[in-house]
Amino acid sequence: MLEILIVDDEKEIARALKDVLDQKGYSTRVAHNGKDAFEIVKKHRPHLVFLDIRMPLMSGLTVLRNIRDYDRSIKVIMVTAFGTKEIVGEASRLGAVDFIRKPFTKNYLEHEVMAKVSAQLFEELRREVDEKNELINQLEHLSERVSRNFYQTVMSLAAALEARDRYTHGHSERVESYSKLIAKELKANNEIGIDREFIENLHIESRLHDIGKIAIPDTVLNKKGKLTDEEYDEIKRHPGESARILAPLDNIKQNIDVIYSHHERIDGKGYPSCKSGEKIPLRARIIAVADAFDAMTSNRPYRKAMSDADAFKELNKQKDTQFDAMIVEAFGNAFKKKTGVSHKEEVLMNL
Repeated sequence: MLEILIVDDEKEIARALKDVLDQKGYSTRVAHNGKDAFEIVKKHRPHLVFLDIRMPLMSGLTVLRNIRDYDRSIKVIMVTAFGTKEIVGEASRLGAVDFIRKPFTKNYLEHEVMAKVSAQLFEELRREVDEKNELINQLEHLSERVSRNFYQTVMSLAAALEARDRYTHGHSERVESYSKLIAKELKANNEIGIDREFIENLHIESRLHDIGKIAIPDTVLNKKGKLTDEEYDEIKRHPGESARILAPLDNIKQNIDVIYSHHERIDGKGYPSCKSGEKIPLRARIIAVADAFDAMTSNRPYRKAMSDADAFKELNKQKDTQFDAMIVEAFGNAFKKKTGVSHKEEVLMNL
């Protein structure tokens, strides 16, 4: 279900907007200050945010800036009663996609506001389709012997996997983003072998790393309680299923081993082949860290999302056992540069 966050310190205004959106079948949440709003964004990653400009604790422009730094795919419509040209211009520069004015009339809410909602959510859907089509095009260029229909089938399976529930929405895109962030940091540190071809391969592998989960029953993937040994064995099948699904693609065989190996561990206790250390492909070691971080910082059926700091603490605990220490450290450094974390947060990340 498409999720919308309403942020306004005027409770009557927020309630009026929520009532209209609820009637249209959207899932809505409400925050009455900027600090709470950004916490909700991090926990639930709504598709669209209605954001008041003037609020306590954290201004709307600050929240907008934080949202755009955190996840640029989230659409933000600013709500204002006193917006000057300067404020509107600054909000547009920071990435606001549209504006609505208050106080609201019923007619304005039901017609103009809902038209803006439809336009932005349609644009989000169009963007996702375009991105998947672009990946299809890239894959097609790798082999003229494989038909377009097969590539479309593979990417449709990947899209279907993430559409099964809201917990997996956007997972592969975020894993790709984190993986590229790590690779660029390693390249900046003069890590040998990270070139344009390496990044292009990482793009394909991170997008398709979980494709095999399409073969795992929903009752196992979405179970809220602890998995039984038999259910965990089912989960562990997905790298092999990925290799099986992608096997007909002759010219991406170099990518299949990376996808197959992204749940191996540095200490050799991973799956499916118990590879260890540098026997695990470098791109698989990168995806393992990116995948684990996104899993920890996303809501799942069996637990709430961790904070970024707590997730980095867990990654650091597992250095040289589950994860490659060089990659964990590169990710931490790159993440600090990207997000501009405070000294206190940096200390917490490294505990």
